Amino acid sequence: MGRRLLVPADRAPSRERLLATEPFFLRNLAQVPPDAPPRLLSFESDSFMDDFLAVAGGKRPALPRLLPWRDWSEPPAGLVDAHGQARYATATLARRVPASADIEAASGPAMDTDGIPHGLLAAEKNATPPWLRKLYLPLHERFNLISFDVVCAAAGWPQVDRKRIKGSGAVIRRFIPAAAGSPERWEDWIAVDERHGAWLPLLPTDLHSGNTVDPAALPAPGAAMELRLRTLLDLSATDPLPPLGLSSAPLSLLPPDAGKAAEHCTLYGYLPVFSAAREVPSQLQAGGTPAAVAAALSQQTLTRLDTLFQDVAGLRSAALPHLRSLLDATVLPPRPAHTAATTITDDLIATAPPWLGQSGNTLAHTIDKALLEALARLWQSITAAATDDADIAGNVRSGTDLWLASTAADTASAPGLFDNLPGVSAGVQATAVAIWLSAAGDSAWDTLMRERLHQLMDAWLAGTALPPPAQGNAGLVGTDHLAVVVVMALLRLRGCRLNLAARLNRALYNDPLAADLKAVAADGKRQMGLAALAELAETLLAQEAARGDTQATPPWPPVTLPAQWILDAHRHGEAIAKIYARFDDGLAGAGNAAVDELNARIASIETDLDTAVAGLRAGLSLGAAQLSLNEQPPCGLLVLPGIRTASAALTAFRTAAAARYTAEPDRLALPEARSGDALPRLRFDAEHLYAAWAWVRIAGHTPCEPERIVWTRRSEPFSIADPTDLLGARPASIQMPDIPKLLRDIPRIARARAKPFAGMAAPPGSGVITGADMADTRRDFGIGMICNFGIPVLTICALILFKIIFTILITLPSFSWMLFLKFCLPFPKRGP
Repeated sequence: MGRRLLVPADRAPSRERLLATEPFFLRNLAQVPPDAPPRLLSFESDSFMDDFLAVAGGKRPALPRLLPWRDWSEPPAGLVDAHGQARYATATLARRVPASADIEAASGPAMDTDGIPHGLLAAEKNATPPWLRKLYLPLHERFNLISFDVVCAAAGWPQVDRKRIKGSGAVIRRFIPAAAGSPERWEDWIAVDERHGAWLPLLPTDLHSGNTVDPAALPAPGAAMELRLRTLLDLSATDPLPPLGLSSAPLSLLPPDAGKAAEHCTLYGYLPVFSAAREVPSQLQAGGTPAAVAAALSQQTLTRLDTLFQDVAGLRSAALPHLRSLLDATVLPPRPAHTAATTITDDLIATAPPWLGQSGNTLAHTIDKALLEALARLWQSITAAATDDADIAGNVRSGTDLWLASTAADTASAPGLFDNLPGVSAGVQATAVAIWLSAAGDSAWDTLMRERLHQLMDAWLAGTALPPPAQGNAGLVGTDHLAVVVVMALLRLRGCRLNLAARLNRALYNDPLAADLKAVAADGKRQMGLAALAELAETLLAQEAARGDTQATPPWPPVTLPAQWILDAHRHGEAIAKIYARFDDGLAGAGNAAVDELNARIASIETDLDTAVAGLRAGLSLGAAQLSLNEQPPCGLLVLPGIRTASAALTAFRTAAAARYTAEPDRLALPEARSGDALPRLRFDAEHLYAAWAWVRIAGHTPCEPERIVWTRRSEPFSIADPTDLLGARPASIQMPDIPKLLRDIPRIARARAKPFAGMAAPPGSGVITGADMADTRRDFGIGMICNFGIPVLTICALILFKIIFTILITLPSFSWMLFLKFCLPFPKRGP
């Protein structure tokens, strides 16, 4: 009998150690450890494969440079809390620090030495998580590759024989931050079919450390995960689970003729960060009754509001310095010397009529009366129409100037100020007291009022009880009156932004467009609120700051900016709005009931403020402010979370918001649950962080050795740009149809067997007939309809409709920013 080579059933594994590291054309063993993550490489054209091979082969010296503001971005909103802090361990999810040769130098605020920005404000550098890598889509003409080498852990790090590579791929996993009761984790995509799938936590976080998981044959899941998979795959308890495998992008060996590739085992491949596959909707596992759904949403709202309210004090601490600076710049008069006010008070007490037993209390009561009258005059001056006109014209008054212009400093001369004082009878006593108090003069009373105002505002901002007057035991000024002072500061913030917006309008239209800036909506509030004016102001400041850049210089003559204090006031307002923006996001995520409860609280706060304004002087009202409390920064400062909001108010808010679901399950709970499941969620989005792990299947040295699966380390984490991402957009040209040629070609459609049509299908029962006016939206049971329109006709109609709508929108102040995304370049017409 002939001899045969028998291969044992249980083959002994090799003792060699295999590692994955950076590709040879990017690796520097002196600086990069052999066991390094794979590299993510971005290219800017559809010739990215040729560009990559040119770099790998040494025909091109370097990869395309990365831009600080384009190729890195802030973590997605869902991964930071209300204070801008990361909800994940930044040390374990650190970015790859690029070498100086990898990035294109750029200047800007809060820029690190590695060229990656932290944020837009320098103050955010130590308060926000570092920016992470951002990958763009083919839509942006940006293409991403992943590449790595496989080496042996031996002296000199020799390559693995290229013939031993039997397969390789890259797996993209999604990051989920820690939540109540669950740690940070990475989820894996399991495809149900070609168009649907789900993210599930199937594999451990670290696939690199001694892990031999085969991506094509995953280990059996645990009992809980098996139940989820059966629900996902629509399998009964007796049906066998199909083999589970990860969705893996195939990788290839670098061609041996690409430079020194023959001397290395280098793998590379396209990294797909876009997929039309959608997540399978996650049904609300709470039962089928409205009461059960309402109870589940109620508990969800309680949990989310508890998390949101955990560090309201931190928000307050962050916003307080900006509010203090805004008050000082816009509405508060200068703080007098404390010794001067004390001297005036002591002199008045010493000269009081001898029969006046409570002279200190009488004086204190009079100071508060004078202060309320001063605030009334200040309110009238700030809300006057002439003030808006002065702001738009460029004559913006500071807090000091406004105090004087409003005659608040002369309040002691107001008729009746010294009438009806406690402990003083009408007649001779009242006359004597009036003479005594008025003898100090307007200047002394101005000092006393300013001292008292700053004393009260210090306590209001600190969140402590308002102190009684120094010489008395009761005060007339309440917390709501001081909230009105904050309202006045916000109105003056609007005045500062009106000035900046008017300067921008003059540059664009040679007209300040004052009527548009002062327009009032049907609800009595300004159409151009603080947020809309902030957008215009930021546009002007950002464009003017870029005037030295030839590619970003605005298309208008240089604009003379206003005084520095006006710019500072605007920036303090922006800082407060940014601090509370995360809180707004979290509140919106708490559900519709929380939003309804917020609206109810806004109405209550407006009522309190209106009462306080009327208390300054009869006839005054909050309506004169025309200020919306449903935007930032007014909402964050005065409504929720509020500078002085007590914990009891927050507790009452969460309880009332949660109770709305159970009180009205049919109106609130069921529609919200249904809409949440009806929203399509793509496999990849801009709301999560992702990372890539690559694997390679390596044959043994001999048939006696089994195959091995080697996993790389995790790549640097990255976010995926939204399709509408402005920073990654590339010029797009849309050629309109040539009308004469179009008319000539219409009779030729049949002979060319062309089908230049787009089908518009109206679903049965929709009540919509394509091409006809839609009379109403009632359900209409019947057959559907399909209408075909020529694509050139759609293009022409779309352009005409766009021009009409664009012309209308840019006349509205809230949409003026659209002009910055419109560029028209003249070119000579083509001859006949």
